[in-house]
Amino acid sequence: MITVEELIDTLDNDATEADLKSAAESLLEAISDWPTSISEPSELVTELKLHINSKLTFKNIERFLKTQRVEKDAWKMESLSSILNIFKIERNEIVDGELELEVLLQRITNRLKI
Repeated sequence: MITVEELIDTLDNDATEADLKSAAESLLEAISDWPTSISEPSELVTELKLHINSKLTFKNIERFLKTQRVEKDAWKMESLSSILNIFKIERNEIVDGELELEVLLQRITNRLKI
């Protein structure tokens, strides 16, 4: 899975496609906004699995977001919104309602290594 270092390199590389830069930026925001201390995308996926208890699809993440309360979970909500944004950015190429976050992140990783 992609690392934070690779995400930062993606943002710094002028040759990176705009949508890939947007996805990388959203993922970095999701990591930094998560309310507990995490430093890598894999840790974010682990945290989400603990909270959602289901496949990490757009619908399930969005459903979980709707259960959060702004006065208590504002940072988590920001993080979840950034994750949903990654799905929206990548949806131009991938039309799959059951696509899971881990697979999406792997596809992004593969695009970076081409």
